[in-house]
Amino acid sequence: MAMTLRYEGVKPEAFEQLRAKLKTYGIDLSNQQGSFNEKGVSGTYNYSPEAEQLNLDDLKVGFPASMMISADKLQQRMDEIMVQHGARPQR
Repeated sequence: MAMTLRYEGVKPEAFEQLRAKLKTYGIDLSNQQGSFNEKGVSGTYNYSPEAEQLNLDDLKVGFPASMMISADKLQQRMDEIMVQHGARPQR
């Protein structure tokens, strides 16, 4: 099942921290918007530094990533990183 995650108040530093953390999972967010499909984790993203908003759409965790992390756990980790840097999850 695909998830949609939305964050407000995302400062550039928070986006960089998220990018660095996701890179440890093999997911490279190389621009402010795009798509990714690495090791079973896929989705699209759009970061607006002016609006301080980050949207992740159609986020899915499949094989082989699903053997190590669930979609709920990935969301939890992303929420933790964002909150640590002052962003707010929007559900």
